[in-house]
Amino acid sequence: MPETKRFRRARRFAERRVTSRGTDGQRESYSSSLLESLWLRTPEPDYELAAKSGAPKRPSTKLIAGIVAVFLGLTGSIAVVQLTRGSGGERTTSDYLIEQIEQRSQENEDLAASNERRAARLNEAQTTALGEDRSSELDALAERAALTPVTGPGVTLTLTDQDTSALDNDPRAAPPEANKVHDEDIQAVINAMFASGAYAVAVNDHRITTTSAVRSAGGAILVNYDPLRPPYEVVAVGPEDLIDRLDQTQAASYLATISKDYGIGYSASTSAEVTVPAAELSQSRYAQPKGQEPADSEERQ
Repeated sequence: MPETKRFRRARRFAERRVTSRGTDGQRESYSSSLLESLWLRTPEPDYELAAKSGAPKRPSTKLIAGIVAVFLGLTGSIAVVQLTRGSGGERTTSDYLIEQIEQRSQENEDLAASNERRAARLNEAQTTALGEDRSSELDALAERAALTPVTGPGVTLTLTDQDTSALDNDPRAAPPEANKVHDEDIQAVINAMFASGAYAVAVNDHRITTTSAVRSAGGAILVNYDPLRPPYEVVAVGPEDLIDRLDQTQAASYLATISKDYGIGYSASTSAEVTVPAAELSQSRYAQPKGQEPADSEERQ
């Protein structure tokens, strides 16, 4: 059938779009030619920049990175050396604070001893000035005010913290603060002493009066704002059966409970003669009628 003019034109157009390559006579489609042209074309600027960023760094960049690494290493080494020296022979802030506390505590003890000597001289002068009768009356009042030492039969009850060195790795152990004597433990013993008939009570040589305060601050127990050191000795002067009366109080059961649960140690002993020191001198307080302005202490002297 003869080809029409339109058919021949279409065949020539198709031959220009599709070419044969290779020796095997296989034909390559138009899409393959498109991929080949994309492969041979020059990359776009964005691809070129991405390729450059993955290229090896310049020697100057490597040099800067090396300097920074060396600097950081030296800084860390110096810090480690300083910490090691500080924990070894050099004084630390904690050591300085401990030294200051010990120094101030010693100064307080020296001042307390000086006050006792002055109080003794004052009592001697009062006895000389007042005479025997008035001095006896004054001594009775001073004893009631806890301004004189008291000696007689009594009881010494000692409280100690639990030794936690063997419980450091025990997960069942109570928190460290639970294994120590607390201020409320000492308060319970003091109240039981007075309830059992004690005439005078002292904790680590600190006389307990109606104005005394037993409290805690941080990890320390304070009596009259003076920190105590364990063990804690509560000394009481009272009747001969004072220890038997103590056994009948709730404090005895309380001590047994904290000893069983938290390992708090306690022991009690009787003595034919114990001495409770006088209370520390405090600032004098004066009463005045209601509504009247308080007078200065200097005006009363």
